[in-house]
Amino acid sequence: MEESEVPGGYHEAMDLRGDDEPVDGDKKVTLGSVLFALGLIQTGGGVSSYITATPRFCSGVYGSGVSEQTCAGLRIYGIVGIAFGGLMAATGATFLGWGLIERQRHRKWMRERGFAVGPLLGPGQRGLSLGFRF
Repeated sequence: MEESEVPGGYHEAMDLRGDDEPVDGDKKVTLGSVLFALGLIQTGGGVSSYITATPRFCSGVYGSGVSEQTCAGLRIYGIVGIAFGGLMAATGATFLGWGLIERQRHRKWMRERGFAVGPLLGPGQRGLSLGFRF
């Protein structure tokens, strides 16, 4: 027997209300927006690091005494920045899309259930309950 099941196979009153309210997606939209923006910034920084470490610009940017090995290491640093930023941006875009889909489902659910009528039963109370959502 499940925890919410009433003995005898009956349903509790609150189990008859239908489907539950879906997630509104706000947290995923926020997370996706932040990750996407930071990923783009990281990718831009990685591209800039890679370009300034190319043989054409390396000695001009980092000084004439810089070795080719140092420039090669800085290019690797730029490649890692590009990869990391690209993964962050892709993850952010995924979460952003997921959150927007959840938000759309939640808004549709709210539109379909804007007005509710139900019985009002309780100790000393009998009547009709009206509910509005907007």
